[in-house]
Amino acid sequence: MKKPAIIGFYGKSNTGKTTLIVDLIKKLTKEGYNVATIKKTDKKIEMDVEGKDSWKHASAGAKAVVLSSSNETDFIVKKNVETLEIIEHMSKFGDYDIILVEGASDKNIQKVRIGDIKLRENTIMTYDGDFEKLYKIVKEKIAWVK
Repeated sequence: MKKPAIIGFYGKSNTGKTTLIVDLIKKLTKEGYNVATIKKTDKKIEMDVEGKDSWKHASAGAKAVVLSSSNETDFIVKKNVETLEIIEHMSKFGDYDIILVEGASDKNIQKVRIGDIKLRENTIMTYDGDFEKLYKIVKEKIAWVK
């Protein structure tokens, strides 16, 4: 199991983080790279649907629920999990070349700032609209961990 490159992205809402990450995913996967993503948010989320079996399991007190089918497996953990722990678990599920983290705030993750937002620790660049420059940095990170 190889260790994936990890690059985070952060910025205010509606600054183009998701669009930029989607463009990176498309280009990286077209070139044959295995990409995984993590979306971090400060908003409350809930994937489970009231009344469904997985919701019933969690409502009964299960701290983690896994819903698995022939095409997808979803893990619902009823607590906040830090980004580095998520990455550790993801690395066990697949052989990824890179993990892109949208909403990255962890000081240990190198990250790209998008837009006018306070600089976070371990920021490696502020995105200025030059996609090819960003892509070159991403590819260098992948090559460095191989």
